[in-house]
Amino acid sequence: MTVQEIFNSEPIKQIEIQILNCYYEVENKRRPEEKEPIVNLLQVRKRLLDGMFVMDDHYKSMLAEFNETLRHNLIDMRQQAIVLYEAVSKSHPKGAFGIEGKCLLGYEYPKLHPVQSMRAKKIWAIMSGVLDDFMPLYDFNGAGDFRIQSMDGQIDSESQMLYLGEELDNWNEGLNREETADMYLIYAFHNLFSHMEFSIFDLLWVRHFVFELKCEIDYHSYPTDDFGDELDWKACDYFD
Repeated sequence: MTVQEIFNSEPIKQIEIQILNCYYEVENKRRPEEKEPIVNLLQVRKRLLDGMFVMDDHYKSMLAEFNETLRHNLIDMRQQAIVLYEAVSKSHPKGAFGIEGKCLLGYEYPKLHPVQSMRAKKIWAIMSGVLDDFMPLYDFNGAGDFRIQSMDGQIDSESQMLYLGEELDNWNEGLNREETADMYLIYAFHNLFSHMEFSIFDLLWVRHFVFELKCEIDYHSYPTDDFGDELDWKACDYFD
């Protein structure tokens, strides 16, 4: 089946219509409790789409391009987070602070995707966080994140961010291991594909990303070295 045939198949059409109807209820505040069912429906949609996926040379090439583009964007985001960390270190020598860098899938529906229906664009808006946050893990991690804490000053290497280790790895769980053995898929792809509600057909054509950089400073105007030391946990006077 072609991608167009898959997305026009009755199971996919019906599940996406259910998702959009549920979102309509949330948007109009008629049934705000429908947010959780949307997540469940997205999971069903993912299982249906991934079940129709058959790896071939074209899809493998598209996956390699997505993996490489995501890798380059994560490296760029990490560098920007380090620059921000160094700038804050110079301007705020007192107090602990943390830097968080997050790479998100582009908010705009991928123009390369072979299916360009309004239904597909609405589903993407729901999944990518444009309208609301229906994926808690994606809201927290995005497509990949990078964090630095001033308390330890530890800056993970590119390899640690990309593969969770210093050696090249291939995070190809859930795919045909033999066909993808030479791909060196990064952890961020695995996290999106294996732990979130994005199907393989949602990811293959993504080439644009969004960065979020945040700094949180924790500064006290009083000494805190002995905070809590005077608390006697053997004493029990709160019933007096």
